Amino acid sequence: MRTTLLSLATAAGLATVSPAAPTFFPTGTPTGHWYVCTNIDRSGEGKFESFKTDNFVQSVNINYDGSRLDWIADIPGGTHGGVGNWTFFVFRQTFDLTGYDPATANLTIRWGADDSGEIFADRGSWIPAYTLNGGPFIYYPGSSPEHRIPTYSYSQWTSITTGFVSGINTIDFYVEGNGQTDGFGLQVQSFTASPACPCDLNHDGQVDDADFSIFVVAYNMLDCADPSMPANCPSDFNHDGAVDDADFIPFVAAYNELLCP
Repeated sequence: MRTTLLSLATAAGLATVSPAAPTFFPTGTPTGHWYVCTNIDRSGEGKFESFKTDNFVQSVNINYDGSRLDWIADIPGGTHGGVGNWTFFVFRQTFDLTGYDPATANLTIRWGADDSGEIFADRGSWIPAYTLNGGPFIYYPGSSPEHRIPTYSYSQWTSITTGFVSGINTIDFYVEGNGQTDGFGLQVQSFTASPACPCDLNHDGQVDDADFSIFVVAYNMLDCADPSMPANCPSDFNHDGAVDDADFIPFVAAYNELLCP
């Protein structure tokens, strides 16, 4: 069967492409990915209603601190008139999980924000927090109203494993600044998710010749440990370390159905 599959692929002239992976961008590359809505309210300190989400603009990297060059704000200086001009930021990124099972998504990040919500020394009372798809607010790791800590450095790595949905997802980080050198930074360690339709190797919603072209190359390699095998060996549907006839059987069944469920 192995020779037959390779011959079919060659005869059909099918291209070989690598499957896509879910993508989430760090704040070091904000253009086209991170947006911000900013509101200045001298009397709004600590109030949720001071945050606005009606006028998002492109965020930019800050330039006021050499240790924070991968942080972002609405302007490079991160300052809006100095201390006392409480500045309310909502930093937003949307990302796509089309073709993936949201229940298996795992986004590992670390992040920091200025200000911290420690109340003293003009640090405000709002603890930086994020919400995923309108879900509950999640505080900066280790901080809470009962135990407020500095948030000016990157947190430990933390994994987000719940709250994802199929298709477009939105994550918002709510940060209150005191008006002087404010901002937000986020780094990404990894982002993984299992395909919702495993045999749809190019994640276009159907199992067709384009997926066959990907599968047959992996089938010809056989061993998932082969350095040329696509990352994570996506054609090894039964996870036995090889792309073989046992994987071809479910692929054929999905191919005959064409459309993903």
